[in-house]
Amino acid sequence: MEPLLIKELAELWLMDVKDILRPSSYARYQNCTSKYILPYIGEMDSYVFGKNDLSAMLGRLAGQENEAILSQHTVYIVESMVRAMFHYGADKKLIPEVAFGKAEYMVKNKKIAMPLSELETQQLIYEAEQQGTDTQIQVMLPLYAGVTLSELCGLKWEDINLEKGEIYIHRNLMRVQKDITDYGNEKPGTALVEFELPESECRKFVMPKKLNTLLIREVKKRNAINENYVASFYKKTNAQPDGRTLQNHLKALGKKAWIPELTFKRLRDTFAVMCLQAGGDVYSLAYVLGVGTNAVCERYKKWLVKTDNFLTKIS
Repeated sequence: MEPLLIKELAELWLMDVKDILRPSSYARYQNCTSKYILPYIGEMDSYVFGKNDLSAMLGRLAGQENEAILSQHTVYIVESMVRAMFHYGADKKLIPEVAFGKAEYMVKNKKIAMPLSELETQQLIYEAEQQGTDTQIQVMLPLYAGVTLSELCGLKWEDINLEKGEIYIHRNLMRVQKDITDYGNEKPGTALVEFELPESECRKFVMPKKLNTLLIREVKKRNAINENYVASFYKKTNAQPDGRTLQNHLKALGKKAWIPELTFKRLRDTFAVMCLQAGGDVYSLAYVLGVGTNAVCERYKKWLVKTDNFLTKIS
């Protein structure tokens, strides 16, 4: 391996991802690279760049010492780009593998949405496809239907109308504190319990075609319609899905896709942002997510379309 500057690695990586990104996304990646990555680390040797260098750069952008240069979400996008860049370099055997671990810059506001980038979404779907249909379903339901983790666990095949392409969200399944009997003695423990959602949080809507096609393919592959829980890991016993198991599985999948600390909330955020970018309005998105319009406006305000064109039509 010959020495390779980070600016040279960045140029090769951008050429590699150009064909798989939308033109607008590619332009944004180019802009972030030239404005926020290369000025800080472009002249560094990619062989010596490591976790501390990444954290130092992100810390400056996030404003750990001074005023923040970028928003929290943009800092995350920059981080994901650097990780993807070095993953590409290692995969092409241009540079050694770099173990970045978890970034050390502080997350300022956990109420801010942290959706996946377009490239991360594609990486995650690709890795899920390598794991099999079960994993794809567990990822695609929150990613393309916006269900929460407890709603994913509680979803049953009877709640899905494949002919109409509709999904009905009206139940969650979660682990709660519950006394259990052991050899005649009661002791504290936990159990998985189903709960019907409040009427204001129940919703029925059409699924994106990509999700509906995946579920149809699964039903054809096996007699899934006679089983109970859609996200169950244990097909033979049809046991209830445990949110902790699904979350651990998702985190492991995220590491393979180079997305650290992946959560179901981030998949739901990604779904919401994709809906807004596709032209969805606040009221419709609030219904699909099962939350109030104020919650949508507060969490996703960065992605809401702002226009004053309507004022020109007032006479």
